Amino acid sequence: METWTVQKLLRWAEEYLGKKGVSSSRLEGEQLLAHLLDMERLDLYLDPQRPLFSQELADFKVLIKRRIRGEPLQYITGKQGFWKHDFVVAPGVLIPRWDSEILVQVSQDAIKSWECPLVLDVGTGTGCIIISILADLQCAVGVATDINPKALKLARENSIRVKVQDRLSLVLGDLLTPFKDSSFHAIISNPPYVSEEEWDALPEEIRKQEPPRAFRGGKEGLFYVSSLISKAWKHLLPGGVLIMEIGWQQRRKVENLFRDRPYTGIKFYPDLRGRDRVVLARRQ
Repeated sequence: METWTVQKLLRWAEEYLGKKGVSSSRLEGEQLLAHLLDMERLDLYLDPQRPLFSQELADFKVLIKRRIRGEPLQYITGKQGFWKHDFVVAPGVLIPRWDSEILVQVSQDAIKSWECPLVLDVGTGTGCIIISILADLQCAVGVATDINPKALKLARENSIRVKVQDRLSLVLGDLLTPFKDSSFHAIISNPPYVSEEEWDALPEEIRKQEPPRAFRGGKEGLFYVSSLISKAWKHLLPGGVLIMEIGWQQRRKVENLFRDRPYTGIKFYPDLRGRDRVVLARRQ
């Protein structure tokens, strides 16, 4: 009977996933096997000749089948690395993307001078952005809102894992509607900003597996961005900041949306590929 070792199984997974169109087949094979064996990826190479039991092989094949059917790796493993932590993820909630780490960095730089900044995260999803900010800025206090109860449940779980739950309040609601009389030092958001044309061109894995309402921002992708720009200033303290992630082709239209609004110091920040990804505006 053939013996399957960690090393041999990883080679097979890399080849098989690659043939099925998975671009990062080696990396994903490692992540799936590490998840199955409840260890870190690098631990696989500490004992590459470790044999796998028949049940482990069967379970691994199940994971591989789920992946080639288009289920995102993060939903299979139940986690995604973001900023400095691993966050719990689940179907029905947007998977964190590395591009959004720019939003974390810009937000931290903007609020760190305040003694105890109060930060609102609109559309928090897994909570990865606000939780990352609170974890690094020990004096900051956060409020996070989402229209999806499942997202808030995940955000609560993640806040406990990262140990910031005592400084984070979670609110069920749409955009800024729950906060009629509240004011914040900063309002941050990664709103849905994908246009209808862009949505149709996205990979099938995204369109069929992740929640569409976390992506789709209307005809030009600016429905939620426009709403936040028009209303956020009413909930910002003097000198407070609105910071949003945007589509990389939306800069000019976003600039126009800020015109004749009580904001100043509008600035755009690039992602790791040099494309405009985050906009910051300060309330006058």
